[in-house]
Amino acid sequence: MGRVASEVQTQLRAGFSFPNLAGQKEVLSRFLLLGMVALFCLNIYPCLLPRFDYPALEQRYKNWMAGLGNTEWFIGDNDLYAYAGWRYVKGASPDEINFEHPPLAKYLIGLSCLVFSNSNVISAVLGVCSLLILYELCKKLLGDSLFALVPVYMLSLDRLFVGFSSTSMLDIYLVFFLLLSVLLFGCVDSDVKMFGGAVALGLASACKLTAPFAIPSLMIPVIARRKKTAWKFLLQGLLVAAFVYCLSYAWFFMLGHGLSDFLKLQWEMFMYQYGRRYGALTPGLFLLTLLTGVAGPETRNIIYVDEISRTFTVVTKHGLAMVREFNILTWPLCFSAAILSFSQAVRTRNTGLFQSCVYFFSFLVPFIVAQSFVWYLLPALPIGLLLLTNTLKKIVEESNWKLSSLIFLIYLAALFLWSRLVNIPSFIEL
Repeated sequence: MGRVASEVQTQLRAGFSFPNLAGQKEVLSRFLLLGMVALFCLNIYPCLLPRFDYPALEQRYKNWMAGLGNTEWFIGDNDLYAYAGWRYVKGASPDEINFEHPPLAKYLIGLSCLVFSNSNVISAVLGVCSLLILYELCKKLLGDSLFALVPVYMLSLDRLFVGFSSTSMLDIYLVFFLLLSVLLFGCVDSDVKMFGGAVALGLASACKLTAPFAIPSLMIPVIARRKKTAWKFLLQGLLVAAFVYCLSYAWFFMLGHGLSDFLKLQWEMFMYQYGRRYGALTPGLFLLTLLTGVAGPETRNIIYVDEISRTFTVVTKHGLAMVREFNILTWPLCFSAAILSFSQAVRTRNTGLFQSCVYFFSFLVPFIVAQSFVWYLLPALPIGLLLLTNTLKKIVEESNWKLSSLIFLIYLAALFLWSRLVNIPSFIEL
C-alpha cells in the first residue's frame, strides 16, 4: 500500500514538474496574449466614449473650407475622414469630398459612426485584430509561441500604434489588411488562403495608396515555393487585388461615372500624393526620425501678451521638432535588427525572414527621399518589432542563458516603464 502511495506521489510531482509546464507553453502563451490584448483595450477604451456629432463637424468643415488658415475652425485629418466617411455612407460619391485617398477606410469609419455613434470603434477593433495577426506571423517565423508574444507586447505598448488605434485615421486599416495579406500569402500550400491574401492586398490598397509597396515582399514565398507556376499565380493575384480595389468604388460607378472618370480620378489622386510627398525633397529625414525621434528643424513664434499695457511681444525660437511617440528602446533597434536579420536570412536561406526584411525596407526606403510624416512608419513597425525579437532571441540562445534571460526581462520591463513614464517634448530649442 505504501509503495502505491509513493508511486502516486511521484506521478503527481512529475505532473507538476517544469518540463510538464513547458509542454503547456501554447496554453500559457495564449493566456498571456489575452492579458496583453486586455491591457491594450484598457489603453484605448477612452476613444470609445465620445459620440459622433455630425452637425458640429459639418459646421467646422464648412467654415474651415470657407476660410482656410482660420485656426478657430481647424479640422484635423481624423475629423476630416470621419466627416467624409459619414458622407460616403449617406450616399456621397468618393470624388465629392476628400478624393485624395481611396474610399474603403473612410467607408468603414462612416460605418462606425452610423452603427456605434463613434468614429473610432472599428479602428480599435482592427487594432486588436492586428495584434492577433502579428502573433500568428511571429509564431511562424520565430517557431516559439512565447517569443512570439514579445513583438505583440512591444506593439501593444507603442504610442504610435495605440494612438492610431484610438482615432479615425486611415493607417490602422492599412496595417490590419497588410498584416492579413502577409499572413495569408505565407500559406503557399493553400490556393484558397493565398487568394484571400490577394483580396486583403486589394482591401489594403483601397485604404491607402502606399499598400502596393508590400508587393515585392508578398512575391517572395510564392516564388520560393511554387517555382515555375509562381508568375502565373502572382499575375492572377494582382488581378484579384486590382478587382477588389475597383469594387471599393462601386457606388462611384453606380452614380453614373464611367471608366474614364475612374481613371481620371486615380490619376488626380496619384499626382496629388506624389506632388505633396516629392515636391520638396528632404533626404534622410524619415530615417532620422526612426533613429532619433527628430522630426526636423522647426521655427516657432511665441506670442507674449501683457494684459495691463495691452501690448504683445513676438519671440522667435529655433530648434528641433520631436516625435512624442518615439521609443528609443525599439525604433532605432528595429532598423539595426532588420540589417542583421537580412544578413542572417541570406546566409541561412530563410525565406520567411528574408520576406520580413524586404517588407520592412519596402515601407522605409520610398520615404527616405520624400516629405513624410511619422505615421508612415506604422505599416513597417509590426514587422520591424518581429525582426527585433528575432535578433534578441538569437542573442539569448547563443549567450549565457541565465544572464541574457535576466537582461531580456529587464529590457521588457523597461519598455513598459518607458510607455508609462517617459514624455518626450515636442520641441527642443537650440
